[in-house]
Amino acid sequence: MEEKFRDFFKEVEPIRLREPLAQTLGAFKDEDAVLEYTFIETVKMAGHVCPTVSAAYLGCKKALEALYPDEIPVRGNISVTVYGEPDEGVYGVMAQVFSFITGACPSTGFKGLGYKFKRKNLLSYISEKIDPQAMCFEFKSQEKVLLKIYPQKLPSLGDKEQRMGKLLEKVIWEAAKDDELKEFQNLWIEKVKRIILEEEGINN
Repeated sequence: MEEKFRDFFKEVEPIRLREPLAQTLGAFKDEDAVLEYTFIETVKMAGHVCPTVSAAYLGCKKALEALYPDEIPVRGNISVTVYGEPDEGVYGVMAQVFSFITGACPSTGFKGLGYKFKRKNLLSYISEKIDPQAMCFEFKSQEKVLLKIYPQKLPSLGDKEQRMGKLLEKVIWEAAKDDELKEFQNLWIEKVKRIILEEEGINN
């Protein structure tokens, strides 16, 4: 399946986590199994690849590395606070990526087994803006990490951005010729590649 995707997708380092709920319910052959959540799996979950999904994956990886500097993160033991509304801009899309990787869910999530393994309400939204220049997200386990994504600082295509925008409009309205569609796709993927591999504009 991976051969269907762009080659550089495989260059993106996976996010490794332990998943005690799956282990408890017998999903693994071996004790203490470690799962890898890859960029390709995240693209499959989202149904597309874009700057938003790329920045969310990279941001989540950085936040978990800061939260668990000397150990493997534990899926289901992490809460995420989104400083934005679910239908505001791309906050909801980014939250879906965080939920997929960390297991943190809104009110529709798993209620748990007794007092353990609860995922419900580990993902929440707050309308407060704590940095007007950044999209902010708090990841919390034993400690807290504030992730800031600066859209204006993410790698861009420079002069090619305007061309990509014009082509996107044609693609949306099914007015693009075959060569224009291919040109748009190449520009789009070039931007994604820069974001996910250059790792700029994302801090914690």
